[in-house]
Amino acid sequence: MLSSILSGETCANCRNCCVFEVQSTWELPTFSAKTAARLADHPAYTAAQEGARFRITLPDTGEAQPCPFLNPHSGCTLPADEKPFACKLWPVRVMRQADGSPALALYRGCPGIPDADVLRPLLESGLRERIFAEAERDPSIILPYHPNYDWL
Repeated sequence: MLSSILSGETCANCRNCCVFEVQSTWELPTFSAKTAARLADHPAYTAAQEGARFRITLPDTGEAQPCPFLNPHSGCTLPADEKPFACKLWPVRVMRQADGSPALALYRGCPGIPDADVLRPLLESGLRERIFAEAERDPSIILPYHPNYDWL
């Protein structure tokens, strides 16, 4: 989704989006029931139901854990049509503002998008509306605000 401004090479070298520290497991992606059922046979995949969605769960080792669908050499192993929308958006997130309304935020630590000025033209070309439409269909992508993010 952000490939016009974020190179695959940059993502492949970083993979910050696909490794979760204990304190960042709240950002683990969710799947529909249909996709979760199809993925259930994956050897490292487990999920917990949250409403109508299923959120990936990782072993509690106290250390950073990669997404079970991350291949350390080739990146995400999920087919494009099953990759969670939230993953396609990284490093952009939909987060709740203090008044409860959703807004877009950019993760400060992404080496591929150093500041929001690079991202704004793409958002204004229709991507912002597409993101909010998806958030309305799937509220699981709306996360609580975290100070590692800047509002867009």
